[in-house]
Amino acid sequence: MGQVRFHYAWVILVVGTLVVFGSLGLARFGYTMLLPPMQTGLGLNVAKAGQLATANLIGYLAMSLAGGALAARYGARAVIAVGLLLVSGGMLLTGLAGTFGSALAWRAVTGLGSGASNVPVMGLLAGWFGRRRRGLATGIGVTGSSFALILCGPLVPWVLASQGSQGWRVCWFLFAGATLALAVLALAALRNRPSDLGLRPLGPSRTRPQGDRPLAACAGPACTGPRSSGM
Repeated sequence: MGQVRFHYAWVILVVGTLVVFGSLGLARFGYTMLLPPMQTGLGLNVAKAGQLATANLIGYLAMSLAGGALAARYGARAVIAVGLLLVSGGMLLTGLAGTFGSALAWRAVTGLGSGASNVPVMGLLAGWFGRRRRGLATGIGVTGSSFALILCGPLVPWVLASQGSQGWRVCWFLFAGATLALAVLALAALRNRPSDLGLRPLGPSRTRPQGDRPLAACAGPACTGPRSSGM
């Protein structure tokens, strides 16, 4: 039996899952865990806290509409890396925010980066896997945000307890540092298409309807239909 070669698509899948980990899991879902101490630290009422979340979603929506076009023009790898840089910068500056207005602006920037990285990475995964494995790849990819919630579950309360009133700022700094590392990783490891490495997508790209057989393999009486008996 021939030796099974490792396909680079699995590297793309792992890194793509980490991209979702940072762009959605830390940048968006991390906010809900940090909201109570942020409200206290910045003196926000419920309405203003909701506006911060809205600013992030508006930024995400705006870049979701443009992210695919940018990826087609400049390549998904570059757009994802720049998007993660925006996410990292937005989270860092959110941690430094001293007013509601500055926090609002930086949450919007974080949303822009999330859209620029999360949307193209889904298309990138689809391009690296054949049709029969595409659903598996994208399904694994979206779990990145869930892994972030699993990590933040014990981490955020520990940081908040150990750092006191500044704990929410420290959390944003940690999230920003992790996402910056992911931006570097994405730029180093991702490739726009399998052909960049002389490869084809992993797995078959087409499926043959059940019961179909290649004509070349059909020979003999078993391949002939019923004979007509009439004159």
